[in-house]
Amino acid sequence: MPRRVRLSMSLPNNSRTMPRALRLVRNGLLIIIVFVAGWIANTVRSKYQMNLRHDAQAAEGSSAQRYFHSSQVGISLSVVHDVVLWTRRTGEIPIYRIPVLTYTPRGHLVAIVEGRKEAPRDASSKVFAVKRSTDGGETWSSSEQWIVDDGKPPKDVCSNLGTVIVDDTTATIFLMYVYCGFCPSASLMLMNSTNDGITWGRPRNITDIVGKNYVTHPSPGHGIQKKLNPAKGRLIVCGHGFHDGHGLVLLLSDDHGVTWRHGAFVPSVPFQNSTEGDFDPDECQPVELPDGSIYLVVRNQLRYRYNCKMIMRSFDGGETLPQNYTYLDQALIEPKITSGVWYHNGTMFYSGPNSKTERRSLHIRWSEDHGRTWTPGTEIWGDLAGYSTLTMLPRDREHLYIMYERGTRKYYDEIAFSKIEYIHREES
Repeated sequence: MPRRVRLSMSLPNNSRTMPRALRLVRNGLLIIIVFVAGWIANTVRSKYQMNLRHDAQAAEGSSAQRYFHSSQVGISLSVVHDVVLWTRRTGEIPIYRIPVLTYTPRGHLVAIVEGRKEAPRDASSKVFAVKRSTDGGETWSSSEQWIVDDGKPPKDVCSNLGTVIVDDTTATIFLMYVYCGFCPSASLMLMNSTNDGITWGRPRNITDIVGKNYVTHPSPGHGIQKKLNPAKGRLIVCGHGFHDGHGLVLLLSDDHGVTWRHGAFVPSVPFQNSTEGDFDPDECQPVELPDGSIYLVVRNQLRYRYNCKMIMRSFDGGETLPQNYTYLDQALIEPKITSGVWYHNGTMFYSGPNSKTERRSLHIRWSEDHGRTWTPGTEIWGDLAGYSTLTMLPRDREHLYIMYERGTRKYYDEIAFSKIEYIHREES
């Protein structure tokens, strides 16, 4: 264990003759500088927190919990098919985590997970395992395909999932992930499939394209391709965490994934050395609303004010995330976790544990007013449950698909897939 060396400071010999008055002035100036620096830092932080509280109240309209049972009248969800895709402690890989699910350009499904070789912790060597379904999730490929394998690297050198993005224009599926995310210098990696997820190209390092200061951990789940203006056709990935601090960033591509750059950047407050209760936006999922704006559901990593999700909005294709459209949604309680979100035909769906402190009781909630109010939702799994992700097939308006972590002993005993019948009834 490295020794802790205590540093002591002494004045140079010639300073010992410094007049007492000058020493007093110097010490006084140092005190003033330290005081002013602290005052500025606290003022900036307090102003940000005050504005965030104000924006939350403005967005919510009141401090009451926003559960409206009447919204539930028009929608019915029921699980019509359920299957376990991966199980803990079976086969060569002992632990599977971090579900990522996507539709494909041909209308099929691709499921991707981390296979953790040694331990359940995030900083462990992994494979990325893939399974496909060509019949709407009824059956899945019997054998998994490994598209990334860390091998046996040194401690903390590993890959971490990861955001999947579908470019419907070019019929390409992208997977963005971070390599060596727990090292002093991480790499942002991108790979793609042009044949519906059957095979995948070699990963390419896009760190220098994005810029090392914006190398982030692409949040588990999906990105989006903008279907509406502004920035129609743009690919957008939401990432969290940096080599020198915390926060979130949007990564943008306007040339179908050839080049990438950073857009909106929201740092934690403070940027480094955050503690419980600080503002620290983390894992995030985007959807596009009918007005072309982007709606972000964000993990509230350090439980800033409440155990609930942060919401952020962008109205310029991900270039900015205005502070006056950042708020806390107390209806979407969370135990610090990644949740699924999907928007379809006027309804926004959200999946996550129905608890402020425990990863259990997975619910799907929905909103028919673009996230302003939420229903209590439907319970999908009543026991332990962790990360989840949602998708739908482009030509299937009757089913919602969810892949999630669940179990009875550990919340990651299984990676399960459920096909959910989605009926939108007209109110009488």
